[in-house]
This record gives sequence, C-alpha cells and structure tokens, in this order.
Amino acid sequence: MKVHTTLLLTFLLSFFLFIEQAYTGIPTNMGYDHLGITVYDVQESTDFLMNVFDCEFDWEVKRQPTPNAEERGWSDVFYIHPESYLAHVVMLKCGDHVLTQYVELFEWASPDQNLPQNERLDGKWQNFVDIGHAYISFTVKDMDAVVDYLKTNYPEIKFIQDPPMSFPLRGEICTSTFIVTPWGMWIELTMWSESKHKGEIIKKLRESDTVAIDSDDTIDHEFHDDHKQTEEGTEEDSIIGKSINEIQTPAFMIDLDKFELNSKLLSNRIKESGMDWVVSVKNHKSPQLAKKLLDYGANGILVLKLSEAEAFQEYGFDDIFLANEVVDRQKVIRLINLSKKVKRLRVGVDNIDNIHLIASLSKVMGGNLDLLVEININHNRCGVRPYEAVKLAKLIKQYEGEEYRIHFAGIMGYEGHTPVLEPEKKTTETTKSHNLLLEAKELIEKEGIEVEIVTGGGSSNYIDVLKIGALTEIQAGGGAFVDWLYCHKANLCDHGHEIGTFILTQVMSVQNDPKRAMADSGFKTAGWHPFGGFPQPRDRTDIEVSGLSAEHLKLKYISEDAEPLKLGEKLVFIPGYSDANMFLFKKIYGIRNDVVEEVWDILQTDHS
Repeated sequence: MKVHTTLLLTFLLSFFLFIEQAYTGIPTNMGYDHLGITVYDVQESTDFLMNVFDCEFDWEVKRQPTPNAEERGWSDVFYIHPESYLAHVVMLKCGDHVLTQYVELFEWASPDQNLPQNERLDGKWQNFVDIGHAYISFTVKDMDAVVDYLKTNYPEIKFIQDPPMSFPLRGEICTSTFIVTPWGMWIELTMWSESKHKGEIIKKLRESDTVAIDSDDTIDHEFHDDHKQTEEGTEEDSIIGKSINEIQTPAFMIDLDKFELNSKLLSNRIKESGMDWVVSVKNHKSPQLAKKLLDYGANGILVLKLSEAEAFQEYGFDDIFLANEVVDRQKVIRLINLSKKVKRLRVGVDNIDNIHLIASLSKVMGGNLDLLVEININHNRCGVRPYEAVKLAKLIKQYEGEEYRIHFAGIMGYEGHTPVLEPEKKTTETTKSHNLLLEAKELIEKEGIEVEIVTGGGSSNYIDVLKIGALTEIQAGGGAFVDWLYCHKANLCDHGHEIGTFILTQVMSVQNDPKRAMADSGFKTAGWHPFGGFPQPRDRTDIEVSGLSAEHLKLKYISEDAEPLKLGEKLVFIPGYSDANMFLFKKIYGIRNDVVEEVWDILQTDHS
C-alpha cells in the first residue's frame, strides 16, 4: 500500500506541477469535486464522519442483491463480479464550498471482494469493489471541451463512459465520465448544469491552447441569458433612469409608489393588531423584494417549496416558514440540513408517519425544526380535523428533547376558498375557518400542551383576519403588490390599496381586422388563473384581451372609434393574478412614473 500511495502522490504532484508550469491542463477545470470511497459499512462510516467532522447528510441509495451487477450491465463496465451488487451509497457534504468537498461512501457486496490488507501490485488495475478503493473527481465548466482536449493530447487515456452520461442530481443535471490513470486509479469528471456558474475556473487558458473558449456564453448557450454577468450588468445599469419603453418585452414591472403605499398599509394594520407578520415570497421569489418587506416589519418569509427555502437561505434569510408538508426522505434530509443554517425553520405536518420520519432523521442528523400541525379549515387541501390534531401534537411533544431535534410550535391553516368571495360571505367563511383553528388550539391545550403559534390568513382576507383576532400570525404578501384579482375581486382597493403590478408587452402584429392584433406576452409570461382571468389594459379602454396562446396576447378593439394599434407599440397590462405569472420572469423592474428606478432578480428554482 505504501508503494501504491507513493505512486498516487507522485502522479498528482506531477500532474499539478505540469499544470502550474505550462498552463496547458484541461480547459475550464474548476477543481476537486468529491471523493468516492468503498468501505465495509456505509452507515458506520456515515455516523463517524457526521459526528467527528460535522459532515452533512446529502442523499443515500440502498439496493437489494437483485438485480446484480450482471443484470444491471455493470460487470463488464466496472470489471466486477457478475453477482456483485451495490448495497448502500451515501453522499456527505464536508465543507461550505458550493461545488466541492463532498464524500461519497460505497458499500459493495461481491464474492471476490479483496480485503484492504491484501497489497495490490504496482501498476495493476484496481478492483472497483475493493475496500479502500477511492477515486478523485474534478468538476469542469465545459465537458465537451475537456473530452476533446484529453483525446487530442492524451490518446492513451481510457474513458470508462464515452460519451459522458447525464442524470438529475442535487436538484440539477450532472454530466459525468471517468478516465483511468496509468496505474489504474479512476478520476471522474463532472459538470453541473447550474452550479458550474457559481465557481471559478482554476487556470485561464492561453490563446495557444487547443480549445479556445472566449466566455461563458460560448461554453453553454443554455444559460446564455442568466450568466452573462458583464453584459447583463451593463444592461441593468443602462436601463436605470430610462423610460419603460426602453425595456425589452415581455417584462414584469412593479410601481414603487404603489408598492410603498400597499406595504405601509399592511405593516401598520398588522402592527396595530398585535399579530406577527410572515410575508409570502412564493409569488415573486425575489430576495431584494423580500428584504424590502422585512424592512416594513415582516418577521420572516413564507415559501411553499423546499427548493425556495434553500435558495432564500443562500441569500441570508434565516427565519423561514415552509408552509407545506415535506414527506420524501431525501427532501426531509435536505430540510434538516437547511435547519442547521438558519435561526428558525418551520414546516407543516399532518401525518403520523411523516412525524416519525422527521424525528428519526433529526436524531441522526441533528438540526432544529419547528413543526406546525396543519388543520383543514374548510379549504379541503392539506390538514387534519381539529380533534385529530391532538394526537399529532402529543406525538411531537413525545419526541421533543436533546435526541430528537424537533419542537411542537403550534398549528397552521389556510382558508384558500375565501379570496374572491363577496365581502359578507368572505367574513363569514373566514370566521368559520378560524373557529376551527381555535377549536384545535383548545383541544391541544387541554392536554397540557402549549400552542405558541396559530398562523393562517392571507392578503385577500387580511382585513377580516385582523378583526377576528384568532391568529397570532398572519401570512400575507400579495397585498403589497396588488393585481386585478387583489384589487377588484378580493376588494383590497376598497381598503386603500392600489394596483402596483404590470406587464409590459409589445404589439407584434396588426391587420386590417378589428378583431385581431397580437402582442408578445402569452400565457408563458402573462400567466392565467381562473380567479384572475385575462390581463387588463392599464391605459386603454378601447381594447381588451380576447385570448392567450403560448407566446401571443390576442387583442381586439371594443370601440368603433378605437385608436388603431401600431406595430412595435408598447402596452402596459395589469396581470389577472400575479401569483400565476410574476415568477415566470427572470427580473422585475421597479418603476416610478414609468421610469425605471430598480431592477431585481427572481430566483430560478426547481419545483422540489
């Protein structure tokens, strides 16, 4: 083993010295990605690394003896016994670097498995299932360029997977291949569809290098718009202070005067009620906007997807309410890991098995999760009936303690059936819903369990919520922006709010037909919701939207003396329901008097 280790160190030293001196290594190399190790017992190794080195649990896979290596087609690819099988794999994160510092642990079962004390011969191909077998992985920005470079400059190198394979992992697409070193050790090359834009290339290429790469947009056109930082930054700087007519369409805009008015109304009224305010960010998914609302007095943010919670944490948000159930094992692992990075992380539960899963993983992984039992308050979505909540609350309390890092924080509910009801009916139904929350609270507290938090409500019924006074916390966000639904169907404009969200679109086709003109904002940007309906024109009363297709906003004249639309003309529309379309954009333009004042990013998250 000493000889083998010496060869390994010699190779790596020579490899890196060569790169340092000649600057002619593989192009777009971003460094070490993860280490894979075959061990006796994955669970034992996992526990050790987590307890001793504070590694975080990322994901795991467990498999049965069948299908075996031969049945999976692995025996010829990996040169292993046909009856071998990969019993257990665990990935750990052992550091804070966005791309690197992962350790992957393998537990193989194989009839011909070698023990670590059996010394391998110099230069002999290592058996992939041997205890102690390890490989190094490097992450790159352009896999095609790397493969071409290695084949051109090192034709003797053996590729295990050629072409490289791609698969979903860590919430993005991983492209991977292996090469074999001269003594038989494997090196993996990986490329991550999203994370590759967050890292830095170790060495810039010389002009004389075999593969010429000018910029990120030449490397990967898939992320052309998102990651041309220099060009995009220049565009944002240049648009500030200019008319909205200079914005490329379709675009989403928020009127800053209206936003400030609406936010102050929400903030002042909620403060006067004595309730806490958790602001929903699922509609806009913009860290800059969320921070503005925290400045207006919100206590934390509310999301409905784990990926959104993770993304906002990366921007420094540390009081997050995931107002939904998380039941998948891998997602619960992510949830617990997230809880270690924030001051407070809350999540909803409505199932005993889900509570058992969260508790058992928290015992192994640590963390700190606040659980809220969700009550069905007549919306008939998620949640249990009030008397059923008692059993769940008691179970969570039984788990509370140092071993199980969970805490019963209270109850939650969502009266999503009330937003567009007539005012009197809305008040009645909101009251009924909150009475169910109060019933659940009373039943739980009869068992000697304190209910710290009763959370619910929303922008559409917040006036009623504040008057009823059953909640300790209100969930509201859309009332700060206000679209057609919030104004005219949820009646917020009757309480001082004003419409502040808009879509900018451009006329792209006009004909001598009063029933037909087209603009460039279809349902892929304008969105559509049955409660909100079609977008409405802000400045014109002589036209209306007659339909939406994917990329087209269909317009028609509704007045005989309507002013004809002009090709290239830009129009402003009020979205029917901004929750259905704001997140579809990548940027939001903050405007005042139709002049661009700010530009905010919208997080591009998956749906997990």
